[in-house]
Amino acid sequence: MQPMRVGVVSFLNAMPLWFSLRHDPGVEIIPDTPSRLADKMASGGLDLGLLPVVEALRQPGLQLAASLGIGADGLVESVGLFTRKDLPEIASVAVTSASRTSVALCKIILHEAGARPVYLEAAMTAAELADRTEDAVLLIGDACLAARRQETDRVWVDLAAEWKLLTDLPFVFAVWAGRPGVLSPEMQERLHQTLRDGRSEVFDLVRQAAMDTGWGEAELARYLTEVIQHELTPQHHKGLLEFARRAIALDLLPKGAMDNLLGAGPRG
Repeated sequence: MQPMRVGVVSFLNAMPLWFSLRHDPGVEIIPDTPSRLADKMASGGLDLGLLPVVEALRQPGLQLAASLGIGADGLVESVGLFTRKDLPEIASVAVTSASRTSVALCKIILHEAGARPVYLEAAMTAAELADRTEDAVLLIGDACLAARRQETDRVWVDLAAEWKLLTDLPFVFAVWAGRPGVLSPEMQERLHQTLRDGRSEVFDLVRQAAMDTGWGEAELARYLTEVIQHELTPQHHKGLLEFARRAIALDLLPKGAMDNLLGAGPRG
């Protein structure tokens, strides 16, 4: 029997959700950026993936495990804009090509602020921040954490915190999504156990991330256990619905995107 092909992101905030699966001989772990994982799911290259919510909602027929994912209720610390102008005055934004959900969130936040900037997609690292000429730069994940440790003339704006101010709801960046039949109740319970196992390895995870990002291990442990939320509640689901509504209104998602979400409420 072929192993289950499971697509994952290697950002620190995602690793507790899948890290212990690497020991499972029935699973083939396929790491990539969020956007490329979505492309692999669409082309049939994955059975299960930790997908950006934009892609999980855009692709018809996917089943969502909406009780597990990557969320934040307020500050997320690792998704945001580095800007030289106030939000309403931003005229140009360099956006990461790694995650379409973060780009969609950025567009919603800036639209609500009254800005109508030009967006330029680029693959960016923290080291390239100083060379960008745009008014604002969107970075996510470990690259964002590393950039926040650099000296810069830009102001940091946390997009999940802006979403909280706008809606009074948490934001969800990614969820487990699978092909029909993959996310059985047994598989969903297995993913919950994987998270429990991953939490026991937090300090092993943050040790390497501390070297890569310049953050202290204690700071990263707090980020991973207190800031990032992996178990999603009914409030997170409300946040997902509100995000889908606003994204559809701005043509960032097709009108049918709500169908996947309405049948995927969290457990309990």
